[in-house]
Amino acid sequence: MDPELVASLAQPVTGFAEARPEQPPELAPAPAIKKTRAIVRTKPSRRLEPGDLVCAVCGEGNPPTRNFCSRCGESLADAGTVRLVWWRRIFRRRPKRHPAGTRPGQKGTREHRTWQWKHSLRRVRAAVLLLGVLIGLLYAFYPPFRATVIDNSVALYRKVVPTLDPVRPAVVQADAMMPGHGPNLLVDTYKDTYWAASLAGKKPKLTIRFNDSYLLRSIILHSGASDAFAKDGRPSILRFTYNTGKSENVLPEDSPTAQTIDLKNSTLVTSVTVEVIDVYNGTDPQTVAISELEFFALK
Repeated sequence: MDPELVASLAQPVTGFAEARPEQPPELAPAPAIKKTRAIVRTKPSRRLEPGDLVCAVCGEGNPPTRNFCSRCGESLADAGTVRLVWWRRIFRRRPKRHPAGTRPGQKGTREHRTWQWKHSLRRVRAAVLLLGVLIGLLYAFYPPFRATVIDNSVALYRKVVPTLDPVRPAVVQADAMMPGHGPNLLVDTYKDTYWAASLAGKKPKLTIRFNDSYLLRSIILHSGASDAFAKDGRPSILRFTYNTGKSENVLPEDSPTAQTIDLKNSTLVTSVTVEVIDVYNGTDPQTVAISELEFFALK
């Protein structure tokens, strides 16, 4: 090497040399910088169940066994826990615990009894469907069976929704009557004739007998005289006494038109006594008249 070149490059050193420390000085650690991610909080992608962990960043529901969010990957250390409303916690159905050695659906468990009940119900439904098909075929192709079904249906309908038929009395008697206005005119089906009696003394009575026993349910009353409604009195209270010992009072209206009155205390009766208790006064206050009295019984 050229000595002149080395001498030109060398620089003189001034001062005193100091020894370097064995270890560098300790430095305090810098604070951790938390990375932020642009994550938008949205609705959970599944139905939340009690005990699930809801991510504080994105709002996703996670099973309680997870440590990190299944959607955004954030830690679930600060996640909220799903809890039921207080009234749901009180009334919720507790899961059944099976004894050791058993499992759901095993014979004797509730699941097994439920399965048996559903299986039996399916069998019953199949049997009912098959029976309905057989009955439909019989009804369609076997006339005697169809006639029996129709007759029984009509009979059942009449029991549920009964019909009333008119009943004709066999004998009608009265303890009082005006000349030419006997009790037979009360049930002759003509509206221009009438029964009339005097009110002087005792209250007039009519005794009506039938050929058979009937369930009387109503009457149709034509009150007053047909040709002079305002002249004679019209019944305001009639007492019906049946041969069974029961009795009831009916209250007709003061009207010349036909009025239907229901009877409540009649059972199977063969005769009834009709007594005039009170009247609407006419111009002749000493008489009472009834044009027609019709009886109706259950068929």
